[in-house]
Amino acid sequence: MSNSASTADSSTDSNSTQRQGRQVAKRAFATELNDSTHVFKESDEERAPNFALLPSGEPANRYFLVGTVTEVNDVGKDSEYWQARIVDPTGTVFAYAGQYQPDAAAFLSGREPPTYVAITAKPSTYETDDGNVNVSLRPETITRVDEATRNQWVRETIDRTAARLDAFENGGEDGNGPNPYVAMSREQYGEDLSLDVYRDALNDAREDVGMDAAPVPDAGDQSNTDNQSDTQNASDSGRDTDSEHNAVVNEAAIASAVANAGLEE
Repeated sequence: MSNSASTADSSTDSNSTQRQGRQVAKRAFATELNDSTHVFKESDEERAPNFALLPSGEPANRYFLVGTVTEVNDVGKDSEYWQARIVDPTGTVFAYAGQYQPDAAAFLSGREPPTYVAITAKPSTYETDDGNVNVSLRPETITRVDEATRNQWVRETIDRTAARLDAFENGGEDGNGPNPYVAMSREQYGEDLSLDVYRDALNDAREDVGMDAAPVPDAGDQSNTDNQSDTQNASDSGRDTDSEHNAVVNEAAIASAVANAGLEE
């Protein structure tokens, strides 16, 4: 492949078309990510990837998250095993890195909180003694970023989460017929699953970056209120143009590095 072709490939977003078998990194806020407790494979092949099922009806083999590291601890017994507490506007997730994630472990061991980070990670689940299922993250890449990049990630994750919620409440129809993952979500998380908690979380995120809250629709409301509100608020928010541009550039560079990292499934 020529250098120019490689450069063109590297400019794709981390949520662009899947590249050479690598799964796309999905964006989700902590509130929904922590509820994604159902893990499955789509084939019986030995190296088939694991997927976590977002309650909004989308599978995720890996996540792209930007948040604030507020605490780092070595929780290992016989060797270093670093735990990072990462906060976004909706809640907290925990990431763990040890000997199998040496770059991430080295990064966390030298980090002095608080600091903004961008992380691409695979989800892990484990069952506690009381029968609850907890979700954590295994970092693949992690890097320090600035506040503008973090805020841009929040805005874009609002858009993508709202789109998933709207599609779910429309019965999973996406123009290509019913979404089978919506049916799977209802089966795994209950037919009476309410997405209002995630709508409320979106409003927390909107408030965090200075956007107006959107009304949480009544049950059965199939409007695109959230998407329309996001579009209008983005144009009315009065953000500094240069700062917004720099945030996009920074995040694109991070996403490019993530997309091109030679990471094993």
